[in-house]
Amino acid sequence: MTTPRRPFREFDDAYDVESLRLARRVIRGLTMTMRHIVLAPGSRSAPMAYALREAEELGAITVHVRIDERSAAFTALGIAMATKSPAGVVTTSGTAAGNLLPAMMEADLSGIPLVAITADRPEEMHGTGANQTTWQQGMFAGRVRDEIHLEQGEARLEPESRDDMLAAETQVGLLLRVATGPAPGPVHLNIGFRDPLVPAAPGEGQRAGAQRWARTPFVPRRRVTDSAEQLRAEIIGSEILGGPAAQGPSVAQGSSAGTPAESPAGSPTGSPADSEASSESGAATESSAKMAGESSAESPAESAAESPAEAAARFEAELGTARTVFVMGADAPAEARELARRLGHPLLAEPSSDARWSDLGTIQGYRLILQAPEGSPASVLAGSVERVVVAGRPTLTRPVQQLIHRQDVEAVQYAPGGEAWFDHRLDRRQIHDVLALAQFAAMAPPGWQDSWTERGLAAQRLIDAALTEQEALAQGELSSVRVAQYVAETVKTPLLLGSSSVIRDVDLAAVLNRTVLGTRDDARRVYAMRGLAGIDGNLSAASGVALARSTRVTALVGDLTFLHDINALLIPSTEREPDLDIVVVNDSGGAIFDQLEHGAVGRREGQAEAVERFFGTPQTVDIEALADAYGHDYHFAEDLDSLGEGLSGLEDRVGIRIIEVRTDRSVLRDFHARLRAAAAEL
Repeated sequence: MTTPRRPFREFDDAYDVESLRLARRVIRGLTMTMRHIVLAPGSRSAPMAYALREAEELGAITVHVRIDERSAAFTALGIAMATKSPAGVVTTSGTAAGNLLPAMMEADLSGIPLVAITADRPEEMHGTGANQTTWQQGMFAGRVRDEIHLEQGEARLEPESRDDMLAAETQVGLLLRVATGPAPGPVHLNIGFRDPLVPAAPGEGQRAGAQRWARTPFVPRRRVTDSAEQLRAEIIGSEILGGPAAQGPSVAQGSSAGTPAESPAGSPTGSPADSEASSESGAATESSAKMAGESSAESPAESAAESPAEAAARFEAELGTARTVFVMGADAPAEARELARRLGHPLLAEPSSDARWSDLGTIQGYRLILQAPEGSPASVLAGSVERVVVAGRPTLTRPVQQLIHRQDVEAVQYAPGGEAWFDHRLDRRQIHDVLALAQFAAMAPPGWQDSWTERGLAAQRLIDAALTEQEALAQGELSSVRVAQYVAETVKTPLLLGSSSVIRDVDLAAVLNRTVLGTRDDARRVYAMRGLAGIDGNLSAASGVALARSTRVTALVGDLTFLHDINALLIPSTEREPDLDIVVVNDSGGAIFDQLEHGAVGRREGQAEAVERFFGTPQTVDIEALADAYGHDYHFAEDLDSLGEGLSGLEDRVGIRIIEVRTDRSVLRDFHARLRAAAAEL
């Protein structure tokens, strides 16, 4: 249960410096919906720092300080990912703002409401060679749902009006509303602050001047589903943002005025596509009622005469039958999983979809089934698929992508709210409501689910046997696949899976329902950054998840992912440390490339050294020494028993702990070769 926050008081700051007055009003707008903000130090952003301290003391917001801006941005992204609410990151001007770009790119394609708040030099300093001054307006063009620029006015003899200041709060509050709107995603707030940048000393305050706002020539390349102008009209003067406010001075808008909005499917706002999207909730409710056995309201007499069971049977009969599979990617909507269960279709679920951790038709070892040799029973089964429903964003395996794009398979994308990453020009259409999805998927023919379940269980037995055989050949040395399987099946905390090999190893081998956990609830959910799937920022994002959820979190990452975000371990001594266990699968380099085409090139005569140098990128970093340098606990796991000891009792620990497991990536080639050969038995 969320503790009610104390209201952000009205400051009697008419005689304080104008930069502080503006910062306070900005924060008033932010705290209407924002609970966490991450701040990186800087002088130009100092007004925000001082105002945030005041707001935190009042209980209006929680502030986290990070030294590195890129880590700060991914920490905020992790917070927003865990809470599904806006989280902000504050930086000074110059390259500090540029360090936010990777996290903004990830937030864009993942639909995460990350709010970049960048301090800027005032307009008169641009183009003069002033230090740390660059053109920041529009710097995230094409990545944000909306952006505004606020320019602090020069000191005048008379203080600004209350309406002027409320306009700042209103515009900031509206920006956050866009971030969490029908097409959620990142937004950018750029603020030009003028000196002085520190609070006035008692008795030495200056009378503040009127607020001045500026327009910019920036024209957005992309628009969002809902018109920001319409939202702006709704919210100006509303009680949500502190009472009626005059429209006041103008505000520079990034993607809110001038051009018609476009939906993810390419339709202008106000078109039939928008009408369809706006009625999704009602359609979903109607379809849920029908799937639950309620009769439609077309005929009162028919409704009165027909029992719920009869209505359900009639609805199912109208659907017909089809051999459909549901492919569940990252952030797949829960209703798609439930619909697949009701219709009797198998789920091919990636780890970052909640469907992977349920017992509702999830197929084990599905990757092995899809890549089984031609002529095998598993190949025949996969070849009989007629339709594919894609929910969320599957990104992990080529066999899944090949299934989706097969010429003899009809595929659709279930997009109840539109996806930022989805291009309507792709060869599959979008479906926006559950009823239409049910009509496309149809009922499964008898035995369809059972056939997939049987093949899946057989595939999982082959995977487990191959892992056992590999360990025997390696005289007990662990493989990265076994480590990933063990961690995913053992931890009771929320789990963040690093990009690259780790999440693919979990996808291949991990099964939850054979462990003590039963079914994975929200307290044990899996997170992954699959928007752009980079290895940067994974530890910082896990840190953000831990801070947001106020619980211990486990991150499972490879060694390069760990080293790439090592500044996530750099926590100022004055800050609360996240409760985070980082399991590092250290195979001294990039294992994933050996499973791609580059592995085959490396096996050609004279190519091994070049492939290892340019793709394997071997490293010999002493991770224990790193942990010690940053002041964090360290545990080395030499086998599964030792790994289990390191993972036990995690809920009772505090702070960051690093658990290192060393593996040999050279053995993976033989393991996967044996697995492919064994797939002929499926």
